[in-house]
Amino acid sequence: MHSKQFFTHLIGNIMTTRIDDADRGPVLFTCSPGKEPHFFIRRHSLIFRQKHQKDLVLFSDSTSPDKAQHLLNALTEALVRRQKTKLRRRNVFFGLGFLALLTMVGHRVLSETYTTTHVPLARADSASAPLLPEKHAIEKGLMQEPSPALTTLAHNLRDAAQRTIFTVPLTTGHSRTIYVFSDPLCPHCRDIEPTLEAIGKKVNIEIFPVSLRGKKETADQVIPVLCASPEHRQALWRSLFDEPSLTSPASCDIGEKALAVNDKAFSAYGFRGTPQLISDDGRPIPFSALKNEERLSIFMNDAHQQEKKDE
Repeated sequence: MHSKQFFTHLIGNIMTTRIDDADRGPVLFTCSPGKEPHFFIRRHSLIFRQKHQKDLVLFSDSTSPDKAQHLLNALTEALVRRQKTKLRRRNVFFGLGFLALLTMVGHRVLSETYTTTHVPLARADSASAPLLPEKHAIEKGLMQEPSPALTTLAHNLRDAAQRTIFTVPLTTGHSRTIYVFSDPLCPHCRDIEPTLEAIGKKVNIEIFPVSLRGKKETADQVIPVLCASPEHRQALWRSLFDEPSLTSPASCDIGEKALAVNDKAFSAYGFRGTPQLISDDGRPIPFSALKNEERLSIFMNDAHQQEKKDE
């Protein structure tokens, strides 16, 4: 019998393992490994040893002894990747700081490179996409409480968005925000765009463009968008999904640097694919939370409800 494949992601200090598909497979478990995690195999089980706590059995299958070993290999690879990204993450945010200094002189460059012939393009609303309701029922235990690492991630993304260099503000004016790393040449990114527009009626959507999928072809499309003034980027971004031939603004040095920083940040945080959605409290948003209005509302508000209970 073919053994199941395991895929492990580390976002901050939250480890999630899925089965058979890295992005959409069923979740096997989620845990916080800590600074010095210790995983080992006992008989046919994978064990997680925590300080001052009982050993935790994460997986067990006596009918297929090799599964626990495959799972241990996936966890080890994820932990090794985390170690490799720590130094790179520091370099990324030094880059963010450097580009922040450029805003004082860069805004003038952005204004000069924008061409006034770019008129906002209309886009039909997607009635079938999920919307965030005003009221919802909280399901206990649906999501975990944000860790300090996720809070730091949220703070960094919020700061980067406020610098108005690295993002496309797809929607604004709401109390909550979703950050999206997206490549316009990524098929899944194109599929989810109508959903982002729909939920953008209730939450802010900040797009961090990256060139993960299309590389140079993506860069040729995205850099001119980042070169435009922030209030015009929404229309230019949407035109990439509707009628790319209608948009031909000029490129600029700041746009190139902004895209490069976004790509480095995407890699440094260990994100695996696009689109990558992050809530304004740092939690990664699963696609399952976008299936209907209630699920998204529960997910976005769960951490805040938990904080109130703990006070």
